[in-house]
Amino acid sequence: MEDELEMKSGENNRLRKQCVDLEGAMQDLYKSRKGQGSLQIEIDSLKSDNERLLDLLKGTTEYSDMERADILKSAATSRLKGTKGVHNAF
Repeated sequence: MEDELEMKSGENNRLRKQCVDLEGAMQDLYKSRKGQGSLQIEIDSLKSDNERLLDLLKGTTEYSDMERADILKSAATSRLKGTKGVHNAF
């Protein structure tokens, strides 16, 4: 019985490793087969996320008086300045 348990345990470990390997292969295949359609979906999703983030910033006291273009300009300027923060760019 112990021999059979040990054999099943070894088979279980082998199958787990095979499953991990297959998941990795699937991820690689997914990345390599991404078409323009899926990239466009991701781009649209990122644009939507950015719009929501701008709306959230607009709702704060620091940015409530700024236009969207100014918030974006401020963010771009802060990246050049380092860690000073978006609202310190003006």
